[in-house]
Amino acid sequence: MNQLVTQPPAMLAGRVLAYVDEAHCSAAVTATGSHPASGLVVAKPSGIGLTRQLRSAGYGAPIVVDVRSWADRFASVDAPTDLADDSGLLPAITLDEWADPVLRAGATAVLTPSRFVRAGDWPALKAVLNAGEEASLPTIVTLVATDAAMLDPQYFATFVQLTSARRQPVGFVFASNQPPFNRRGRAAALRALTKAVPGSMLLGVDALVGLDAPVHGAHMSAIGITGGQRRPRRPGDNGGGGNARDWVPGLFLRDLWEQRSPSTYADWYANSRSPVCAACGGRALDSFGNSDDEKHAVLSHNVHAWLGVLTEMRQVADTERAGWLAEQRLGGFEAHAMLRPAGVRMEADLVLRQLVELDDPGRRRTTPDGAWL
Repeated sequence: MNQLVTQPPAMLAGRVLAYVDEAHCSAAVTATGSHPASGLVVAKPSGIGLTRQLRSAGYGAPIVVDVRSWADRFASVDAPTDLADDSGLLPAITLDEWADPVLRAGATAVLTPSRFVRAGDWPALKAVLNAGEEASLPTIVTLVATDAAMLDPQYFATFVQLTSARRQPVGFVFASNQPPFNRRGRAAALRALTKAVPGSMLLGVDALVGLDAPVHGAHMSAIGITGGQRRPRRPGDNGGGGNARDWVPGLFLRDLWEQRSPSTYADWYANSRSPVCAACGGRALDSFGNSDDEKHAVLSHNVHAWLGVLTEMRQVADTERAGWLAEQRLGGFEAHAMLRPAGVRMEADLVLRQLVELDDPGRRRTTPDGAWL
């Protein structure tokens, strides 16, 4: 395995951060700021103003800045990042020079302004990686934002080969016009990737992936606070993956290891008592509405619910965390089978099913309703 010459920021090791934009940042500040192993990834062009604002308000946890150059521009050999000046009229700027004002504003680390790499575009990927190698600071992380199809067999071996032989730490965003990790095999590929790429970071993922990654080799992960930030889109993709049911954001329910709209839980628990969240004042998790305040409450709940899992996991010995987490997920998966709502189609999350199958000693296959084949 290749070893990094430049080690990733030590203060990010093992952390699970919230991946936020400016509009939803406030829902994550309190929980992440008070947790010993969390922080924020600020997804915003420049990011300087929001970072400075957070620091001025006393936010002391790590802040990583993603300027999201990848969101609407494709990488090429000639222009792998936004630092490329196609006109040749502007003076060249180095990555260190570009990152300096962001870091001075209070950022713990900054992701390179990389453009998006299409699936199988190896020259563009090499150019993005080579651009990141020009940095001299470990607080500058080479961002590889790419199609989630890179995790599929026809691309994966080459993708790992190219991204693992690097000096600078590497962060990954995987995007798709569908939930990026639902396709069978991608959860296993993510684990293989984090083991093969030292110091790797997974950004803009869901709670299942974000909590799994640090116990399977990732240096850090960042869970998207909204559906769009958990399911990044490729440049040019239409739509946002559909609206949440009843216009209420998905709510993380640890009992099932699901993130669904509260009305979906109301259907699933029609014949059972709905779970409640003590940290939300004992509210039933199928009771949230679609006002702005209620949506904010759902997002805040999600952050403290993810971090509650992380808190418990950190109380387990390092060598036992993967097993502990596997047991937690298994309990959530099998709890689906206990509900049996009459006349309601219930399907367990596809990423949850992949992870449960990966962890099963007998490599059994799951069924959508929480049972085993």
